[in-house]
Amino acid sequence: MVQAFRSHPSVLYHIRRFVRDCARTTELRPDIVSDLLVAVTEAAANSMLHTASRQIRVTWSELEGCVEVDIQDEGVFRREAPMPQLDGGGHGIPLMMALVDEVTIREGTARKPGTVVRLVKCREP
Repeated sequence: MVQAFRSHPSVLYHIRRFVRDCARTTELRPDIVSDLLVAVTEAAANSMLHTASRQIRVTWSELEGCVEVDIQDEGVFRREAPMPQLDGGGHGIPLMMALVDEVTIREGTARKPGTVVRLVKCREP
């Protein structure tokens, strides 16, 4: 399932609802769904904060025993050295890594914009 959303913080609720609706078609435990919701929200919020994308596309797919959620924007990935002590940020990627089984980032570039964050969560550890 794929759905595009306007890139604005007000749509984070709708993105979470899309993920919940997709999860209802599976037999995922509530704790797995909760982890996915937090990780997807973080990825989408990062896209909204750090790119000038007009929209974000969220794709839900099921693999053997796992769920994959891709969050794609139209932006350029900027690798920054976070200083959480000073700016309070820089925890997004470690948070996602703690919540799901696999996080991959295909970095959008100036020549080929469109960063994709891929989150994989399996039913059983």
